[in-house]
Amino acid sequence: MLDKQKTVIALGCFDSVHLGHQKVIKTAKKYADENGLTLTVFTFSGNLKAIIGSNDEQNVYLTEEREKLLKSLGVNDIYFAPSTKEFLSTDKKDFLDHLNQKYNIACYFSGEDYTFGAFGKGDVCYLSAYAKEHNQKHMVVKTLNMFDQKISTTLIKKHLKDGQIDKVNLLLGRNFSVCGTVFKDRQVGKSLGFPTANIKLDKDKICVKTGVYVGKTKVDVKEYLSIINCGARPTFNLNESVIESHLIDFNGNLYGKKIEVYFLSYLRDIKKFESQDKLKEQLSFDIIKAKERKYD
Repeated sequence: MLDKQKTVIALGCFDSVHLGHQKVIKTAKKYADENGLTLTVFTFSGNLKAIIGSNDEQNVYLTEEREKLLKSLGVNDIYFAPSTKEFLSTDKKDFLDHLNQKYNIACYFSGEDYTFGAFGKGDVCYLSAYAKEHNQKHMVVKTLNMFDQKISTTLIKKHLKDGQIDKVNLLLGRNFSVCGTVFKDRQVGKSLGFPTANIKLDKDKICVKTGVYVGKTKVDVKEYLSIINCGARPTFNLNESVIESHLIDFNGNLYGKKIEVYFLSYLRDIKKFESQDKLKEQLSFDIIKAKERKYD
């Protein structure tokens, strides 16, 4: 261990890297920088909630998305522990011993309600006592509230399901997004004069409530104001849920391209139109409404 650089380790699920999670990590980052230490984040890979909760639980962000978000906060190393029953059954002391075998830990950072080890029997009191016994420090970061509630991934998921994307984005401190590779579909949008970039969601990725949204679509490094249909396409009797993004003022071929779609605000419900002409009229109106709104 003596040849390992000392590190600060931020502990948590960090499953949505929301403002509360960011507070823990940024506080740890500040401490690390001030004391010449590196910053490590401990979290889980895969779909943890599906293992400890319901099989139909989905993630706000997939592992590769969270990795990108965490690195943007200046994290030096990320320990993505496996979301397996074997790892989750690790005793609380064995869990901390395992971290200390892997890293030369100077200080732990966690939220007030952090739990760990088998059945979540480890808590901040136990962690503080363990740290003291091993000549380490443990800093507890106070819970962050918004809308008179604790900021949590559970709350974010609720707002996503309710279509309250404005609240979701405030809780995240960023615009909620989904990534995917554009696939070639029936090209009906193109024939109507409103070509769309279509992507499918990973089964473990949660999305917004079915509906039409104003958003932005990122292609390489450029973002385009977009109208996004999330869900079925009843006008054409298609029930499969996909994300269709019409990039306003974009010309080009996106097939096979990986894009990121950001949701800014809910526009309207999805509806079945009596004709393609009626659909075109609505899409033209949607674009006007999108352009009228102000987005930073």
